[in-house]
Amino acid sequence: MLSKKELFNARSSSEELTEGLVIEVKAVGTYPDKDKDGNDVNVSVIVDKDGTVYAGISSTVAESIPMLDELITEADENGESVSVEVIQKTSKNGRKFTQLKAL
Repeated sequence: MLSKKELFNARSSSEELTEGLVIEVKAVGTYPDKDKDGNDVNVSVIVDKDGTVYAGISSTVAESIPMLDELITEADENGESVSVEVIQKTSKNGRKFTQLKAL
């Protein structure tokens, strides 16, 4: 769950989820927004333990946020942490998409 400060930073000063980026995850969440064409999108937000806030509109990342939130809760209960790597893949029709890989 994101704090109000993290949500504010996600909306105003977040970093891009770029390929190869490794994030030690503190918190995750989503918020609704519009893309450049005015279409409704869910923005995925990942907060690093160092406080850096990352955000993106990848639907595949958005689909993984609830499970990642569960992983964080479980890790916290066990005194562990969760890290993810941002990866890019190409679909059969040649379109690139972003995913998260738990490390």
